[in-house]
Amino acid sequence: MKKIFFKALIAAIFFLLPLTSQAASLSGRILLQVQSRGEAWYINPLDNKRYYLGSPADAYDLMRKMGLGITNRDFYRAASIMPSRLLGRILLKVEDRGRAYYVDPTNSRLYYLGSADEAYQVIRSRGLGITNVDLSKITISPTSAIPPSTAAATPPPTVGANEKLVNYTWKYKDKNYTLSEVLNTDLYNSYKNSPKYLSYPAGSPPANLREAFYALFLTIKEGDGSLDKLLAGLQKMAVTEGFSESETIEFIMAFVQYIPYDTLKAQNASPDPNFFYETLYRNSGICSDKSFLGVMLLRKLGYGAELMDYPTNKHTAVGIICPTADSTAQSGYCYIETTNFFPIGIVPQSLSASGVAQTDSGDIDNLFDSQSLGVLEVYQKTSGKSYEGIGNTKVKVDTLRGLKNAISTSNADLATAKTTLESAKTRADALYAQLLAYQASGNRDDYNNLVPEYNVAAADYNNQAANYQLKINIYNQYVSQYNNGLKELFQN
Repeated sequence: MKKIFFKALIAAIFFLLPLTSQAASLSGRILLQVQSRGEAWYINPLDNKRYYLGSPADAYDLMRKMGLGITNRDFYRAASIMPSRLLGRILLKVEDRGRAYYVDPTNSRLYYLGSADEAYQVIRSRGLGITNVDLSKITISPTSAIPPSTAAATPPPTVGANEKLVNYTWKYKDKNYTLSEVLNTDLYNSYKNSPKYLSYPAGSPPANLREAFYALFLTIKEGDGSLDKLLAGLQKMAVTEGFSESETIEFIMAFVQYIPYDTLKAQNASPDPNFFYETLYRNSGICSDKSFLGVMLLRKLGYGAELMDYPTNKHTAVGIICPTADSTAQSGYCYIETTNFFPIGIVPQSLSASGVAQTDSGDIDNLFDSQSLGVLEVYQKTSGKSYEGIGNTKVKVDTLRGLKNAISTSNADLATAKTTLESAKTRADALYAQLLAYQASGNRDDYNNLVPEYNVAAADYNNQAANYQLKINIYNQYVSQYNNGLKELFQN
């Protein structure tokens, strides 16, 4: 029924967007794919990216989630003279059970989204037809759902007798990604059986044994184009998503971070490191294995990179060149954890027994401090392009710190308000008990004289109760913002 209804809607639309349309000019519009199955999209004015609206119920939920809270006073003022900043937005009347309205940017009018069916009627009446070619010019939000018509899985690649198909899955910005690669078994065995120890003439060791040892694992065998192929696939996905250069690096490092950690190997007293091809082929590895892969990918992308070693904890991570002021230990390189997802620059404050970085320490004040891992040793440092996204991560962490402080202050205010409320209640209860005593004894004069004082105390109690509830709401709001921010930061 829903699909038929959508098709009927499409048949009634005869106007299409010109080929020169840009996302910015469509800010806040609802678009309908006239050359497909009538999929509906909303262009969010905040980022000018498109969001798939899906079924009527999905569309209703999504539009409400993207809503902007507004008081009744501001709502009715906007209804008279609509500010340009609200065009295309979804408004939620916070004093009226969150009633939702869509502000059509073409006429500045408000359209009520009372239910899923009513929201669907708005989509049908206010939707603008668009061709698939023109729609493809508008970037899909990384957090958007994907319509079934475009989410069909691509045919798996052909796998030869001496090849292995490896499926990788990872997450970035609350969206799941998959990528499949065909790897050669002979090449895997060639890497696997290559020497994993240093050999040098007797009495002539390398100047730096660890430096030379790590160099063994940061080499590519002749004829191996696996990294180029892998990066081509990853970069294509990043372009499709409209990622910036910094976001692309974060996206690719997330790919490395989500490769499963090899706990059994980590339990070995002295495990041999993997070459990057082994890690890709096995789709698993420990900190050193995954860090070798991370450094190799960064080098291929032209970024300065290094291996960050913490011998005290037997832990290895990746370093990427970044602004010195924002770098780890002022080294000029930002820390990249590889055993678990961590934003670039953030250092885990603890490791599990098997060496996996932990995200549950809650130590928001020391997220950029690497002292908890011990003394830093650097190997295989190279120069190149600089990662500039660390500033955005620090802003997010500063926001979380501010919220944490606000929670502490709000909690203290809440405790004070509770004490004041309890005191007001005690006074009001005592006066009320006295009134009952006067009433029981028939002491009408004292009863009447005490009533005004009781009324003042009761009013004070009610005011304190309202104030206490307000403090609770403020506290809960801070807690919610903090938890959501922390969840977003660590992709939990």
